[in-house]
Amino acid sequence: MNNRIWLLLLVVYAVLGLYAVRLFQLQVVHYEKYATRSQGNYLRTETLLAPRGRIFDRNGKLIAGNRLTTDLVYSGGEILFKERILRLLGLKQLPEVSREPVTLKANLPENLVLTLAELTAGQDNLQLVERLERTYPRPISGPVLGYVLFANKQEVEDEGYDPRELVGRTGLEAALEKYLRGRKGQRVVEKNVRGERVSEQITKEPVPGQDVYLTIDIELQQVAERVLQESLDNINKGRSKYHLPLESVVKGAIVAVDPRTGEVLAMASVPSFDPALFARYPRTPEDNKKIAALNSDKSLPTLNRAVTAYAPGSTFKLVSSSYFIEKTNITPNTVFTCSPYIKYGGIRKNWYAGNMGPMTVREAIAQSCNTWYYQAAIAADPYKTVDGIAEWASKLGIGRPTGLEIAEDKGFLPTRRWKEETFKEPWYPGQSLSVAIGQDAVEASPVQIARMLTTIVNSGRQPELHLVRRIGTQAVQPRFTQIEGKYWSVLQEGMRKTVTWGTARPLMESLEVPTAGKTGTAENGMSYRKGYGYTHAWYMGYGPAVPGDPRPPLVVVAFFENGGEGFNVALPAVKRVMEAYWKIGEFKPKPPEAQLQAVPAGDRPPGAQPQAVPIGDRPPKLQTPSTPAPSNAAR
Repeated sequence: MNNRIWLLLLVVYAVLGLYAVRLFQLQVVHYEKYATRSQGNYLRTETLLAPRGRIFDRNGKLIAGNRLTTDLVYSGGEILFKERILRLLGLKQLPEVSREPVTLKANLPENLVLTLAELTAGQDNLQLVERLERTYPRPISGPVLGYVLFANKQEVEDEGYDPRELVGRTGLEAALEKYLRGRKGQRVVEKNVRGERVSEQITKEPVPGQDVYLTIDIELQQVAERVLQESLDNINKGRSKYHLPLESVVKGAIVAVDPRTGEVLAMASVPSFDPALFARYPRTPEDNKKIAALNSDKSLPTLNRAVTAYAPGSTFKLVSSSYFIEKTNITPNTVFTCSPYIKYGGIRKNWYAGNMGPMTVREAIAQSCNTWYYQAAIAADPYKTVDGIAEWASKLGIGRPTGLEIAEDKGFLPTRRWKEETFKEPWYPGQSLSVAIGQDAVEASPVQIARMLTTIVNSGRQPELHLVRRIGTQAVQPRFTQIEGKYWSVLQEGMRKTVTWGTARPLMESLEVPTAGKTGTAENGMSYRKGYGYTHAWYMGYGPAVPGDPRPPLVVVAFFENGGEGFNVALPAVKRVMEAYWKIGEFKPKPPEAQLQAVPAGDRPPGAQPQAVPIGDRPPKLQTPSTPAPSNAAR
């Protein structure tokens, strides 16, 4: 009996021992494994940010990109290895934390990230957070490219953005947001009871935003930006001429377009700003001062003047010319005398004080004769002229969007009905005369003037302008509309005469590529108040203007707000952009060493070192014009 009891006890103790061993395995040996799995609060879901789409120029040169950076975020309380962490971060003490966590250090160096990962492991109040930062290795004009900021509360709640995501606020960054924005991913992180990562699993891969290739040629863009800045001397020469205060800031824009496709090759606006200033994080006090200065600057450096409407002045005469010969009783061979003034509701002067003789529309374009247009408006019925010009100008692209991907001013074309409804006054016929020369209430943006000129260059084939060449793998197809008209060549001849005989001749005739164009000087509110030196300066030009020239075509418009006279300011700017595009003049490539020719020893002074002179760099002898244009040719 006793043996049976002992045997039963032995079995009981053996079973209990097995249970004890198993409990030891579960609670001690495999404790972390099962404790983690049994507690759902140790499974954390994290958002994976998607890279923002990159922006390239037409040749694949990076304009805007991204880089992955890591920040150390502190949510308050005591931390382990405090002294060592503070020393690594270059801090003396931990900051106070109220509601929101504080970034102890942004943009951590890679070697510091690895060290801090070890020191912060298991510390819930210290977290290494990855963030994507926008970079601009080759930034273009800030008002054109725009800038990004972190998503605001409304975008987080209503549109599903992560607070760490960047959102385009202005310019191309904003206009292309739906393409540049990626789709967030997700991962599940498993942690042990000490807060250390045990494993992680990506449950949803992030999808990067689409890369965008612009139509912009970064090299021509940089030239346009530089040319705008370097025009300050010409502006101030005009101010000095009229004894007016000198200007310290250039305000203007240049637009260059390929007329074959409507692609914008350059769009520059000044004053400008650095888009990286807004993308930097954390911002320094100096950064905040710069942003505050931008927002309060009266010269409006965040305004894209290329898409802003202004009085177009004489560039609008191409619209009036086209209207008169296409839609009224004025023909391409109708002649009016370009007199110094006419009397019609008062004295209406030409810009030139002398009698310039009889002219057809071609010569009127070339010499920008105001009185020719006054007489044409009277002959065509001054009451109806304003409405006719408004309708025709709209067809040519003035007063309506050009097709660009970014927001743009509509511009303005006055009509009789508009004045009657707005001012409760009738339209006076004398106002039509002002409209015919691009004054009164007419407003057009540089991009609209560029499309209008492109339409004329293409003999009525009007393109939609665009800044985007490709989104991802999808190419943007050019779109065209054919505008009715029989006399496009007449307008082209008039603009060619502007260069060979008219207001642009002194500067443009020597250009080795044949071009055509139109100067413009527009009165505005400031010029009426302060003087003629505050007029808007315009020039629009294109080339090659002779059939058969093998060089690629180009349309360029330069505009300077209150810059003075078009001939003295805008015309030189367009010329330099053209030279850069066709690689001539100051932009002519330097010949290789093999093409350098040594000057013979007998042709240099005794003791002088041999000099290398590029073959063919000697300037040609320019022939003196037989009929010089009037000296005051700034129309």
